[in-house]
Amino acid sequence: MNDRELIYIKTIAEMKSISKAAEKLFISQPSLSQTLQKIETELGTSLFIREARGMKLTFAGEQYYLMAKEILNIYNDFKSEITHINELKSGRVVIGIARFMGMNVLPKVLPQLNKKYPNIEIKIRGESTLALEKLVLSGDIDFALTHAHKKDMNPQIDYDVLDKEYFVLVSQKDYLKNSPHVVEKDGKRYVDLNDFKDEKFVLLEHGKGIRKVQDMIFDSYGFSPHIVVTTKNFETAKRLAGCGMGLTLTPRSYLHFIKGGEFDIYELVGTSENSWLLTILSMPNTYKSQASQVFINEIKKHFNKEIKI
Repeated sequence: MNDRELIYIKTIAEMKSISKAAEKLFISQPSLSQTLQKIETELGTSLFIREARGMKLTFAGEQYYLMAKEILNIYNDFKSEITHINELKSGRVVIGIARFMGMNVLPKVLPQLNKKYPNIEIKIRGESTLALEKLVLSGDIDFALTHAHKKDMNPQIDYDVLDKEYFVLVSQKDYLKNSPHVVEKDGKRYVDLNDFKDEKFVLLEHGKGIRKVQDMIFDSYGFSPHIVVTTKNFETAKRLAGCGMGLTLTPRSYLHFIKGGEFDIYELVGTSENSWLLTILSMPNTYKSQASQVFINEIKKHFNKEIKI
């Protein structure tokens, strides 16, 4: 008994016809008939009853058919597993990531992945969130790692949420030191932006992921900010705020990408829009290489958090 014989009997049983089975298997009908006769002779029993309506399984044939299906399924699973193992001996994973996030996240994740899978080439593409979404949809990258606001997710993309991060207000050092609108609790300082609607603000350019969240925050408070400077770079916005040009809003983890400058930070109250989500972006219902799936799973393990959106 071998896999070829199992496939032959299974196909005859499902097609209920030797001629149709032979056509599906791309072999001649006489050759398939001879193989069936040989198997039945070796077993000492008939597997099929020849009827006018086609081939019908005997009791022994039913047992053989069920056994053939089970063995072939196990064999196919085994071949898939071997293929996956072999895939991880070589290959390439193309990861898209928001430009500045790469400095913070990748050094924590990729070294361990490289140790486990040293033969996988890792290619990094740093792009804006909007560009990463397009690359995921086009299939030019395997998956992307970026931030997204819960109200700004593309329905054509799958989002695996890894972490949730809050935006804070940044000001010049001691600028709000004596403000009656600052509340201190548990070592943190809290503000309601409605108390600072007459202040000047430094924001990022439209089209930036941070700017989208900044706008949602202001919308949630119900006022339009007095913008004195618009910039492409969150670090520039932070430093200008530290120099007294105005206030700015930025994700907490982005405050320390580049050391330098003094500033104060304040948590926001009175809004539910002051956060965004660290997510893995991928195409739904499409094949992912074993290497890509392994990398995604390893990145998820690194964060290993239950996130409420």
